[in-house]
Amino acid sequence: MNILFSNLINVIDLDKYVKKLTAYKFLQLLIISQLKETKSLTQMSKKLKDKEELQVQLAFDTISTSQLSRKLGDLSPTLFEKIFHYLVLNIQAKMKQSPIIREIGRLHVIDSTTMSMSVSQYPWATFRKTKAGIRLHLRVVVTKELTLPDKGILLPAKHADRTQMGDLIEMDSDAIHLFDRGYIDYKQFDHLCLHDVRFITRLKKNAQVEVLSEQIPQAGSPIVKDQEVFLGNSQNGTKMTHPLRLIETQDSQGNVVMIVTNCFDLSAEEIGDLYRYRWKIETFFKWMKQHLTFKTFYGKSENAVCNQIWVALITYCLQVLLQEQLQHNGPLLEIKKTLQNLLFKGFDTFLRSLFRQPTRFSTGRRKQNWKQEFRVIEHQFAEGEVSHLDDLTYDPLFN
Repeated sequence: MNILFSNLINVIDLDKYVKKLTAYKFLQLLIISQLKETKSLTQMSKKLKDKEELQVQLAFDTISTSQLSRKLGDLSPTLFEKIFHYLVLNIQAKMKQSPIIREIGRLHVIDSTTMSMSVSQYPWATFRKTKAGIRLHLRVVVTKELTLPDKGILLPAKHADRTQMGDLIEMDSDAIHLFDRGYIDYKQFDHLCLHDVRFITRLKKNAQVEVLSEQIPQAGSPIVKDQEVFLGNSQNGTKMTHPLRLIETQDSQGNVVMIVTNCFDLSAEEIGDLYRYRWKIETFFKWMKQHLTFKTFYGKSENAVCNQIWVALITYCLQVLLQEQLQHNGPLLEIKKTLQNLLFKGFDTFLRSLFRQPTRFSTGRRKQNWKQEFRVIEHQFAEGEVSHLDDLTYDPLFN
């Protein structure tokens, strides 16, 4: 594994004059700290001093907080980004490709999440007078079985979502890209249509629309409108040159949702169903913030923050890869908790625990109403009530 790491990063003299804390051992320590949800470098240093099994794994027994801090700030985030992309390719080669709706190819969901920071401690990430933050712009691959991060961009939060749209969308006619209103850009839409790149997004209420034709929805369908339209205004130069499809549908609360797409080969109902999968990336962000050290940072420099986020994504990918290799059908959190408890035990012990059949069965447990939970989350997001996504007290999807 160390040889593979060296080949991936391909940096000459990265560990020159380093006797103890090499880049590879540091990565191991950071991954272990993510699994154990270690909150600071001081805790990391203390655990190494106290845990003999950790000392055996890393082949040294102590490391100071200041040494860890320097290493975290000195290493380039590009090193960890390369490892992340290597793991993504490995998982995609093994993952199941069950079609969500017909044979639509890959479904890519794009969104971003912001980690807020103190403006006085992280001045490089300032995006308002009193706020600082770093934003992870992310593309995930969504299947019925799995949500896998596919490409990420880390930038200070002052960079708007739509500025990163070009880097996150692949010129791939076999994929459908799904994103929210923050990525609305009519010129980019024309560019995607020109290259036969399919997308589905939600339209802003103040959008200017010229209707070209309209299909009458089937009786009993949740579809309210199905139109072929031009978006934009020719007077201010925003009018698109390619027609799009505007679909109005209703959510579970009866609220109207305006969806715009260049997918003319799918039914309006199928497009409405696909748009619901945008929630997969929201639950992915929530899982990361709940079950890995993703919001509290070990260091204050840009390198330190970016390195920690990349290692969190690496840790997630390693768990997914393990789950795929073992063909484990349970929740990913079960993999994580078993690793957390048995990380330094033998692999046989890990497998016995992971696949152990229950000896007793409960008959009185209340059945969870998943459809109702989804409706609540959907309504809250539609109304702009998104602060609950960062609430760590209860998670209806992963608890």
